[in-house]
Parts: sequence; C-alpha cells; structure tokens
Amino acid sequence: MSPDPDVSISYRELMDVGPGTETRLRQAIDHILAHPGSLVRAQLAYRMQVAHGVDQARALAVATAIEYFHTASLVFDDMPAMDNATERRGSPCAHVAFGEATATLAALAFINRGYALLWQAIATLPETARLEASRLVTTCLGVQGILNGQSRDLQFHASARGEAEVLEVAKGKTVTLIRLTLLLPALVAGASGTDFAALEKLSTRWGLAYQIMDDFKDGLMTPEETGKTAARDAQLDHPNLAVAIGGEAAWHRLCGLMDEARHHVRTLVSGNPAWSELNRLQAVLDREQAHIQNRLLAVA
Repeated sequence: MSPDPDVSISYRELMDVGPGTETRLRQAIDHILAHPGSLVRAQLAYRMQVAHGVDQARALAVATAIEYFHTASLVFDDMPAMDNATERRGSPCAHVAFGEATATLAALAFINRGYALLWQAIATLPETARLEASRLVTTCLGVQGILNGQSRDLQFHASARGEAEVLEVAKGKTVTLIRLTLLLPALVAGASGTDFAALEKLSTRWGLAYQIMDDFKDGLMTPEETGKTAARDAQLDHPNLAVAIGGEAAWHRLCGLMDEARHHVRTLVSGNPAWSELNRLQAVLDREQAHIQNRLLAVA
C-alpha cells in the first residue's frame, strides 16, 4: 500500500508534544514517531472514510488514533517483560534506546493522545453511532480485546500450546486492531448493517492471516528483511502456528483464510464501490503470502 502524505504528516504532527515536555520523554516520542512503519492501518482507515464522504480532518483524526494505539502496543510488546526484542522497524526499540521507564511513558502518551483524537472525531456523530463507537473501542482495546490477547500470550507456555491456543492469542492481539481499523471508520462513515457485518467477518480473516504470516516470517526471514528481532517465538515459547502444527498445516490454514478474505472483499466492493480501498490491503497481503510461499519452496 503506497504511503499517503496526509497520513504520514498527521502521524508525526498530531502527537501534540508541548514545549514543557521533559527532554528524555520528548526524545523517546520523537524516536518512535521517526520510525512509523508502513502506517497500513491508518492509510486504510483514512481512505475508507474519505471514500464515503467523511471530511478530511475527522478521517485523519480517526486514522491517526488507530495507528497510535497500534504503536503503543508494539512498544509494550517489545519490552523485556514480553518479547524482549532489541529492534523494531530497523531501529533500536524504544526501551533499548531510552530505558523501560521512559518507553512506558512514551507508549502511554500515544494511548492518551489516541483517545483524545477519537473522542474529538466522534463527538458530533449521532448518539447511536457515538455509543457504538465507544463500545467498539472499549471492546477492542480493553480486557476483552488486546489486553486479553497479550495476557494469553504471556501465559502461553502454561497452556496446551496447540492450534486453538495460538489462534486465541491472535484473535486478542492482532484481530482486535484490524477489527478497530475496519469497523470504527465504518461507523464514522455510516455504513449499512450488511456492510458492517461483512467487515466484521473480513477483520477476523485478515487478522488471523496477518498473524500466521508473521509467524512464518519469524522463522524464515532475517531482521534485515522484517525490520525486527527474528526467531523469537521458538526461543521464548511464544505462540506460533507454524511451530504448533507444522509448516504445511499452517500454510493450508493461511490459504483458507486468504481465500475467505478475498471473497468478503469482492462481496463488499461489488455491493458498494466505495469499499474498493479494501483491495489495496488485500493486494499487500497477497504479495506477502506469495513471498512466504517462495521462501518455503526455497528451504524445502
């Protein structure tokens, strides 16, 4: 998905770090902002809203908020208490560069600003949409969503460590943010109930497929290729579907999810061309799948 200048600028400038911010904290926030990654969630959320007639300022606020939540989750995920990673997006992790305490405060700054942007964006929506958006955010980011997924990840070593347990972690850690990326813009844009239900199904397929691809990349690719510390899942006994059920079975699971995702995208776009932005992310995932397949064939 090609970078969108408006989204890139908003990601850097909407953090709103005041002049009185302590130097070390400001440096940590600037360090994180300087390595934004692909911003794929923000770009998709922004383009979906604009395609449905949402004004640019509101669309950017929602998109940037979603990306800030994702950014904070990565900062926490990289910490020694979790993945104990050293590199993220080709640069030292925030806790490596600035220490765990400052990295924690920086991640909280992204969460706090994300909520502020979201409430600003949904404040003038009709009451029903506003309440539904609030419930969605709470479900995705709270103890029923990403926090539950992170906790399942931390306790994975004490579970049966099979396919069901791996997928439960993925639903909590990965699907929830994809769900927020698709459903929150849909609420802001006033999507129909039918489209909303289809997006719900798509978010699950995309989220699980994305995580399985990440599982494959952890074992197949170098830090130079992925931009982050590699081969961590097997070392730390973290959930990884390819490790849990074998590469061949995990590949078939991935192919099935991708086929279902393509079906949902086609259905949505054929019913409403404004959803054509979904094709962009589907194309990105298709390329990732092909890349993984080529690597699997090379090592077979």
